[in-house]
Amino acid sequence: MLKNRIFLIGLGLGIMIGALLFQLMLSGEQSREKLAERDNETTDKLYTQIEVDALLKAERDSIELDQDVGSEASKQETQPAVTPVPSAEPPNKVEETAESPTVVPENEKAVINHVIRIKAGIGLSKTAELLTSNHIIDDGAAFIAEMKKSKKLVRAGYFLFHEDSTIEQVITVVTSQPLTEEQAAALSSAKNS
Repeated sequence: MLKNRIFLIGLGLGIMIGALLFQLMLSGEQSREKLAERDNETTDKLYTQIEVDALLKAERDSIELDQDVGSEASKQETQPAVTPVPSAEPPNKVEETAESPTVVPENEKAVINHVIRIKAGIGLSKTAELLTSNHIIDDGAAFIAEMKKSKKLVRAGYFLFHEDSTIEQVITVVTSQPLTEEQAAALSSAKNS
C-alpha cells in the first residue's frame, strides 16, 4: 500500500507541475505576440528626416500665419477707433499694406530644393563634384574630408537637398535612406509646376 501511495503522490505532483509549466509557456507566447504587435504599430508611425522637416516647417508656417492674422486683426480693430474712415477704400489700402510685408519675407525665405540621383559606385569625389555643380555645397574638398572623418558611406539613390546646405546636413542626407523613384518623381514634378 505504501508503494501505491508514493506513486500516486508523485503522479499528482507531476501533473500539477506540468500544468503550471504549460500555463507559463502559454503566457510567454501571448506576451511575445503583444510585443510583436506593438513593434508593428511603431514601424507604421516612423518618418524619414525629410518628412519630419516638412511637418515641422508646415507647423511653423501655420503658427506664423496665425500670428500674422492675429496681429492684422488687432490692427484692424484699433484702426477704426483711432481714425474715422469716410469711405471703404482707405481700409482696403491699409489691409493691402499690412499683408504685403508678411508675403515678402515668405518669398525671401523660400528654399530651393533639388532632387539628385547618386548612382551606385560613382565614388566620393564624383559625388562631391555632383553636389558642388548643383550648388548644394560650396567646397567639395571639405565634404570629402568630413566624409572620410565620419567614416560613413554614401548611399546610392535619389535624395532631396536644400540649396546652400551645410556639409553636416548633406552628410546626413547622403548617408540616410534614399527616396523611392515615385517620391523623387513627385518632388520633381512639384518643383517644375
